[in-house]
Amino acid sequence: MFEAVLFDMDGLFIDSEPDWHDAESEMMKTNGYAWAPEDQLQCLGGPLSSVTEYMAKCLNGAKTPEELGVMIVDEMVRRMSGKVQLMPGSLEISHLVAEAKIPQALVSASPRVIVDAVLTGMTEKYFATSVASGDIERTKPFPDPYLHAAKLLGVDIENCVTFEDSPTGLTAARASGAFVVGIPHYVIVAEEPRLKVIKSFKDIGLGDLETWSEINQRELGRSL
Repeated sequence: MFEAVLFDMDGLFIDSEPDWHDAESEMMKTNGYAWAPEDQLQCLGGPLSSVTEYMAKCLNGAKTPEELGVMIVDEMVRRMSGKVQLMPGSLEISHLVAEAKIPQALVSASPRVIVDAVLTGMTEKYFATSVASGDIERTKPFPDPYLHAAKLLGVDIENCVTFEDSPTGLTAARASGAFVVGIPHYVIVAEEPRLKVIKSFKDIGLGDLETWSEINQRELGRSL
């Protein structure tokens, strides 16, 4: 079996993408810009620094990326400080993983203050640790967040499974050397030997993790 399970946060474990969209749309509207679906897709998966740089360009420099970053973080902390809306099946699979005594980590490109607000709002707490933007020098799409999570858990990243939904996150997860499971919502992702694609957490159970772990070991050239 895998040594650890590493989950992305926004749009993967929690259903926060509508909140991000609403927060970004409202903020841009107050600054005279109509935030379109293609703008949202451009920013999907973060990191926040890229999002605010894109926004500043849309506003022709009327606001700096730093100013926009403060505004959107404050709004997202407010939104995430209540009850967190989970993605279908995410809590159930996390519960099964916890029962199997496999350590878990939440690995996000969101700032620490937002990640902590989410963790505080969760009624069930199965994560042994978490990684947020700012905890390490480089965030997604670099592999550093996943490598750091594995280090914190004391496991080999190649023996971990990561769950991701966005192109930015999938790039980070694949580059880390972990086995990757994609649950994409807005993009098409092709399967590879160590990259599986599913529609929802509701479609899987521990048996699937065991099967993927066996595939992972074979692809790495290790005996079972």
